[in-house]
Amino acid sequence: MPTQSNRLVAANSERSFRSCPAQDMRHVALGLNSRRIPAGAAALDAAELRRALENQELTLHYQPKLTVGGSTMVAGVEALVRWNHPQLGLLLPGQFLPLAETAGLLTEITDFTITEAIQQHALWRDNGIDLSVAVNLAPALVKDEGFPDRLIGSLRQFDVPPTRLTLDVKEMDGLSDRALCLEAFTRLRAAGIGLALDDYGSGLSSIMELYRMPFTEVKIDGALIADASRDENAGIVMRAIVRLAHELFMVVTAEGVETQLHLDRVIFSECDFVQGTLLCGPRPPADVERFLADVAIRASSANPLIGSKAHSYNAPRPSCRDAKNVT
Repeated sequence: MPTQSNRLVAANSERSFRSCPAQDMRHVALGLNSRRIPAGAAALDAAELRRALENQELTLHYQPKLTVGGSTMVAGVEALVRWNHPQLGLLLPGQFLPLAETAGLLTEITDFTITEAIQQHALWRDNGIDLSVAVNLAPALVKDEGFPDRLIGSLRQFDVPPTRLTLDVKEMDGLSDRALCLEAFTRLRAAGIGLALDDYGSGLSSIMELYRMPFTEVKIDGALIADASRDENAGIVMRAIVRLAHELFMVVTAEGVETQLHLDRVIFSECDFVQGTLLCGPRPPADVERFLADVAIRASSANPLIGSKAHSYNAPRPSCRDAKNVT
């Protein structure tokens, strides 16, 4: 059952923002981000990554997902993999997942991530913290007929309800066999596992996927949110996506929210959930717990972290001729 530690009401977001790494503003396909790669990271090889899996050098950080409107709460977290490299320190996904893909290790890393996230959910639950968990799904696992059974087995092992897990699907364009995808997704949904269409609005997203596949959630890409915060034409598109998803009985999460203008657009568009470094970036499990405990102390504050209304939101609406020049 949800506890008071889930509730997020804060006097301001400065403390949370300072504690969140700016390089984790948002993740894109394969977890890439703009953080500078440390010297030596480019020389990583497959054998080293295999040893990292064997030596348990991979770990997970979690980014909170907050409700929008009403009483603001931390509704769940997204699990993001990290590599605690013995020499290079903490490496982010974009620094080793491309190598994992070429070396054929992406499926193994995804299996690890899902199992670890399920186990962490169980640990939190046993301590009175009920947070749903989202994990990015590697495209290769969609083609793995044994994956749904392995996943359901992990959920049963840790006594985690399937409804507390969501799989984020990024690369529908890379999954050419739509019949196979539909079969795999249907099996997962029949078990009660959520499916989110991730990074929607980032370029190649197809509107047909919204009604052809059994998704339960749409995650709007941060690039579209950034555009919508300064261009009303983009804002109209974003609001239409939200309305369409709601008509199809899906919830909507806004990702990559980095500024108050972004958050204002999210509120104005009536998204259900929000993620972003304006509120909180990815962090280790212990820091997530401290974050929850800290905001619970301020639960009676009259100045919530996320207000119920946008702050005088009024994005410009350029002409078609000038739209490309908006900055």
